[in-house]
Amino acid sequence: MNNDLSVTSKAIQKAQQYNEAAEGAFAENTERARKADWAIFQSWCDKNGKTALPCSSETVVKFVDAQAESKKTATVKRYLTTISAAHKASGLDNPVKNEYVRLAVRRMARTYGTRQSQAKALNWPRIDIALRTLPETPHSLLDKALISVAYDTLCRRSEVVAIEMSDISLNDDGSATVLIRKSKTDQTGGGQVKYLAPSSIEHLKKWLSYASITCGSVFRGIDRWGNTSDKSLSTEGLVRSFRRVADHTGLDISEISGHSTRVGACQDLVSAGIEMSAIMQAGGWKNSERVARYSEQLQARRGGMAKLAAIQNR
Repeated sequence: MNNDLSVTSKAIQKAQQYNEAAEGAFAENTERARKADWAIFQSWCDKNGKTALPCSSETVVKFVDAQAESKKTATVKRYLTTISAAHKASGLDNPVKNEYVRLAVRRMARTYGTRQSQAKALNWPRIDIALRTLPETPHSLLDKALISVAYDTLCRRSEVVAIEMSDISLNDDGSATVLIRKSKTDQTGGGQVKYLAPSSIEHLKKWLSYASITCGSVFRGIDRWGNTSDKSLSTEGLVRSFRRVADHTGLDISEISGHSTRVGACQDLVSAGIEMSAIMQAGGWKNSERVARYSEQLQARRGGMAKLAAIQNR
């Protein structure tokens, strides 16, 4: 028993050292998710009388089976990645590599499927209605600028709220480019330049003028009285903004997320017949798999059976 306690103590110490060394090495959202995932596993172990670090492959199998009842396969796989990383960092054998764990994941996938839910799209027709009909209130000025920039850039919510004034370069034709310094797929900060349409710049200028922003974060929090914060808008604030826009156009806001403009812009690019390489460049995708996933409903409506049904007049 004392030997087991010693192993656990040393493992926890090594894990803490690893966490300290890893601070700042990963994206903020990745760090947050990793800590949350471990807390879920630790809590489950505590409730079921199991040891989280080190843990046995049998414990991991039981954890997977328990999570399968309420979690998606992709989420459980993420949990396993966190468990695996914790054991590697602690110099312990990795229980996730066990064949029985792999079988538990396969069993879950076959039983419950692997399909992930997708954010409700915010497409251009809806956005255009909002841009033309939203009143010129402080919140609406923010909403119109924010959704215009998010749509043009196809950026994730964390990337949009991180944009600063120094990242934007105006062009002679009224358009602009914006440097996205870091992204989910660009953790080292190589950066990617995105396009902003002239109409988006007009909405952005109105917001910046109202908020008196000349440097620092482009998008800031704003209270109910229209007072602008000195701090960058939170990702939760961005989602609330998107939902205000969606609600204004009559959409159900329950499925609107920070990815809604990314999904909508992707669908609109496909619908317009833009070549795949240009779509992948716009969204920062390294392969076409995500484009196909985002546009699958559109592709089905334009597919072989849809064309046949039209020919058959049914």
